Amino acid sequence: MTELNGREVGFTSPATEQKFFVRRTGIELAATVGLAIALIVAATAVSIGMARARALGGAAHHNGFPLAVAAVGIGVVMAGWGGMTALVARDSKSPRG
Repeated sequence: MTELNGREVGFTSPATEQKFFVRRTGIELAATVGLAIALIVAATAVSIGMARARALGGAAHHNGFPLAVAAVGIGVVMAGWGGMTALVARDSKSPRG
């Protein structure tokens, strides 16, 4: 009787194939590039809308300190979220390795 090691008979996980990893990496790269482009388009649209509405016109004529503090605060919060995401992603076990 021959030895059955799962390679000749039955089904194996597609993750064991090298072309699966290459395909997955390409899909992840395309998704990342698409999200970056979408973020740039959204930021541009919001900036154009704010310029047309003259949303920051009132802050230019008055004390702009509260607006500056709010902008820095939002930046700090977003940087903190990114840092926490990086820490959590680093600690979790990757399915690739």
